[in-house]
Amino acid sequence: MSGNVCGAPGRFVPFAGRYGRCSPAIAVLAVVAVTWGCGRSVSVLRSGELARPGSLSGTLRIAGDRVDNLNPVLSGGGASTYLSYLWGAWLFVAGNENQLEPELATVIPSVANGGISKDGLQITYHLRRGVRWQDGYPFDASDVVFTWRAIMNPKNNVVTRLGYEKIATMTAIDRYTVRVRLKEPYAPAVASLFGPGEVPMCILPRHILQGGADINQAPYNAKPVGAGPFAIDRYEPSTGVLLKANPTYWRGKPKLAAIRYLFIPDPNTVQVMMRTGELDVALLNSLHSNELAGEPHIAIIQAPANEFWFLSFNERHPPLDDARVRRAIAMAVDRRAFLHDILRDHGSIADSDQPPFLWSYNPQVRAPGYDVAGAEKLLDESGWRRQQDGARYKNGRRLALSFVYVRGSSDPLHYAPIFQNAMHRIAVDVEIKPYPYSLFYAQKGSGGILNGGKYDIAYTGWVGGVDPDDATLWMCDQFPPNGYNSSFSCDRRIDAQERVALRSYDQAVRRKAYWKIQELLAIDVPVAFLVWSDTIYGIPKGLHGFHATTNFTHSWEWQLSQEGHQQQ
Repeated sequence: MSGNVCGAPGRFVPFAGRYGRCSPAIAVLAVVAVTWGCGRSVSVLRSGELARPGSLSGTLRIAGDRVDNLNPVLSGGGASTYLSYLWGAWLFVAGNENQLEPELATVIPSVANGGISKDGLQITYHLRRGVRWQDGYPFDASDVVFTWRAIMNPKNNVVTRLGYEKIATMTAIDRYTVRVRLKEPYAPAVASLFGPGEVPMCILPRHILQGGADINQAPYNAKPVGAGPFAIDRYEPSTGVLLKANPTYWRGKPKLAAIRYLFIPDPNTVQVMMRTGELDVALLNSLHSNELAGEPHIAIIQAPANEFWFLSFNERHPPLDDARVRRAIAMAVDRRAFLHDILRDHGSIADSDQPPFLWSYNPQVRAPGYDVAGAEKLLDESGWRRQQDGARYKNGRRLALSFVYVRGSSDPLHYAPIFQNAMHRIAVDVEIKPYPYSLFYAQKGSGGILNGGKYDIAYTGWVGGVDPDDATLWMCDQFPPNGYNSSFSCDRRIDAQERVALRSYDQAVRRKAYWKIQELLAIDVPVAFLVWSDTIYGIPKGLHGFHATTNFTHSWEWQLSQEGHQQQ
């Protein structure tokens, strides 16, 4: 969950509506067309048209968050990326078990198959033949090269170029071969470049976007053309997107006829619409999943997600620059109670930044355990001692800290007073400060609370990708605005191990480095790891082939039986 909001893998907080993190009222706009500076217009839906019951047989209605730009290369939020997994052109996609799968590339490059050079500086991609863009134009290597150049074009409003800036050159060897020359070995490149990595960006069609100084105001951004299983048919900025099955998709036409992707950021509205049958599919929070479980037409499915929640300690703010104080606070947090009371047991205890189902996970590492007496002892040892008024002081200063979170977010809203009481038990004063979503996750230069370090303790989280790399959270050169190390923690030992993990393509070497990083995080305690959450969906009982992932995996296999249409 990186420094961008509502993020996809590698970004802070996925699907804003899931836990109520983005809950503005759904606007009602009568929009007929969006007119761009070049004088062209893009047809969009009339207000409310998209939300009507489906007239297309085999139409699935999915709740999602509002997008800021349908082109994920220019988007600042993850909702656009999630949507692009349905229509976009990707070299690789994530499978049902979060594994990397070839899409428009035919094979995953490796040193063993010759796709990665022995020095780790060259990666060769072999592209699938016969693929066409949804407008019928052939897809080839020139599209891949064009997209990289567009991402790196300083005139384009790209939020982050993480990973892509490590490329020295990208060349189309022929129509179906792309060769990448890296500035230095970069192991996450295989998953990150036009795949479900830390900053997912799909490939753009050169024949549509070439020729301009930038792509910021291109009509394409309101009705993009991809090569995925579904094609964007219509777009209503206030309501949602209608996607229709792509008959020329290289795997064959999807089993669904269409998808109505509705912008419904408020989780309470989602719950009501699921219950009344106005929605078919929604990513749910734990409370609403329990409440909808008894509905006869709804099935609840869930799976472990690469998504963890934590308390970030601002090490630039004394006394949080003292690891003993950070550890004491972590020891006063009852994570098991958090899992039960806040997530209602839909998840697992987090001990590190690597999920238990990933090869990089170190099963021997344990984050500080719940131990109130031990926490008080550590505070005493660090010089923060109780005085007659019951508070702790050191050198005349009272131990008082702020706790910040996103206003309107249900989980931290319920947890904030629990955390405040837990800190009261060890005589740490805590002031609760909720902030608007846009300000909380704003960039440092825009006064952001998290990225600007305007806090003591922050409730936040992170969504990982297929590759275990999250160096941007921990490395010394990743303080905002350069990265997302918003705890401002710096351990040169972690840096050294991160460099090993980033430069080696040998999984055994990388695993050893990640194991050591997890050990060091448990010692340094730059954050208090809380929980891994599950991905929970409500779906029609007649929907087949749908899996509990946020990447809309294998959407071409989704199929509605007659039972799935009973509410439409």
